[in-house]
Amino acid sequence: MKTFNSTVALTVLFILTAIGFVSAQIVAPDNGLGTADLPVPGHPYTTTFDTTIFFIIDGLPPGTTIKIETEMLPLNINNVPVGGTSQIDSFFDIFTELSLTGTGSLSGYHRDITIPLGTGHIHWGTRMPGNPVQAISADWNQLQMQIISDPDFDLLRITGGNSFGLPSPGHTTLTQLPEGSWAVDSFFDITYRIDFVGAPGGTLAGRSGSTTGTIKMAVPEPISVSVFVAGIMFLRRRRFV
Repeated sequence: MKTFNSTVALTVLFILTAIGFVSAQIVAPDNGLGTADLPVPGHPYTTTFDTTIFFIIDGLPPGTTIKIETEMLPLNINNVPVGGTSQIDSFFDIFTELSLTGTGSLSGYHRDITIPLGTGHIHWGTRMPGNPVQAISADWNQLQMQIISDPDFDLLRITGGNSFGLPSPGHTTLTQLPEGSWAVDSFFDITYRIDFVGAPGGTLAGRSGSTTGTIKMAVPEPISVSVFVAGIMFLRRRRFV
């Protein structure tokens, strides 16, 4: 019998921390053309970590922010070939869930908000259908969603993408699995602008602002390093043959 090697555990933890996250695999079916349709139906692009979430900063008191974790699910996807069948423009609706958390003078503030309808447009670059590994450059050309007449917001609008002067490049890798389907690893570095106007009588009454930033959104969803820390601590208490 021997104990779990803590040096190995710490090495794994260091690597995971340096990477920032690891991803659960998302699998897409082959579309009959030796590749997969993108974006993958049923799988959202998400933000998870403090370095990759939306922020409202402008218009709030000094030292105060609202952090917005986001999940954007593409719906009603329409893929249109452009410049040859290996280049595709995807047009889609977006169902969005926002989780808002205040800091500073807004500590304790938390809201979950659903935006049932937004618009999205991604331009996928050239790929080589039939290749077992396909690396695809992409640009998120249009991202826009908003709510009005909310208890806290007369307006909350998130805008992103090249067509709004907010560059949002990305990259997707498709890796063919033995049964013919495709493992999908996809991300975008989205430059965004959040405009808000506080609603009278709400938490943000009398405030408004426009914050611009850049975040990484990915599919599959990143898994927090804390999950692996918990796993390593559990394993250190176990014995292995």
